[in-house]
Amino acid sequence: MEFLKRFSLFIFCVFILILFVWALYAPKQDVTKQLAKTIEEQKDRLDLLYKGVTFQETLNGVKYWEIKAKSSSINRSTSIASLEGTEGTFFEKGLPTLKFVSPAASWFMDKKEIKLKKVIGYDAKSDQKDIEELKAQDHNVPSYFELPGSYKGRGKGFFFKSENLSWNIKDKQLVCDNGLWLKKGEIAGLARKLTSDVAMEKVRISGDPKINISNGVPAMLRAKEFEVDSVRNILTAKDGVSLNANDIKIAASQAAYEQDSGNIKLAGGVAVNYKNYKATSSTALYSVKNENMVLSKDAKLFRDGSTLSGQEIFVDIKTRAFSVRGKSKIVVPEKELNK
Repeated sequence: MEFLKRFSLFIFCVFILILFVWALYAPKQDVTKQLAKTIEEQKDRLDLLYKGVTFQETLNGVKYWEIKAKSSSINRSTSIASLEGTEGTFFEKGLPTLKFVSPAASWFMDKKEIKLKKVIGYDAKSDQKDIEELKAQDHNVPSYFELPGSYKGRGKGFFFKSENLSWNIKDKQLVCDNGLWLKKGEIAGLARKLTSDVAMEKVRISGDPKINISNGVPAMLRAKEFEVDSVRNILTAKDGVSLNANDIKIAASQAAYEQDSGNIKLAGGVAVNYKNYKATSSTALYSVKNENMVLSKDAKLFRDGSTLSGQEIFVDIKTRAFSVRGKSKIVVPEKELNK
């Protein structure tokens, strides 16, 4: 019996010795580092979910936009943040310029680009009452942009509803490319694409754009591209300009409509056609309000083979009458003289 007790004690001591040696020489593991490594691996595999978070884009200390989202998730493998229930602000020179709400937005962090869906945007200086009135409007188009009829006083400021809208830090331009309707006072038009600064002061539309001017006889302008200068209240048409008013067709290289004066200035190979009348000049002035047009500088009027030149060619848009003003000269083909 005494022998068994001593043998058991010997076995126990050997076991303790083995544990001691293993603890002394076995490789140690840092539990804290191991846990941190595991967490980091999980971050790479899973999206990060947030509730009530605010994102913003800054570069060199300049803030360009800020978005508050009710919920969001970040996919670390694609560097894309998906935001839901958003409201945000674009800044210009440190001041809030454009405010918006959108049910869904995506932030492409690597590209520094944001995309907004079904977004409503408005001038940060607009009154809430005016905003609610504009929101209630239904224009039956996917995207609608309204600029102040006159920049002086700004009135309600700008407002838009857009099916999709994007912005990136490289161009710093808002882009809508799903078709749109643009309105600015008596100017209304359609286009496939809009590009603008966040203050909506310089707005360009392209993609088969058409502009209607409803001040006087309705006039339709077409060109490759239009630019609206909201501050100066000027609409500029570039490349392949055509103007149609009361069946009179006008072509030119470029045109600019000044809202304040109600005049369209045309330049570069101006040509006016109506039935057997054709008038040409280097420059012309179309008064939308007075419904007439004056062609000057190398002005000529052609009819049935005859050519009349003078200081000005006057066209009454309403009555479609053509006349030569100032010292004039007429050239009649010989065959007409022999009749």
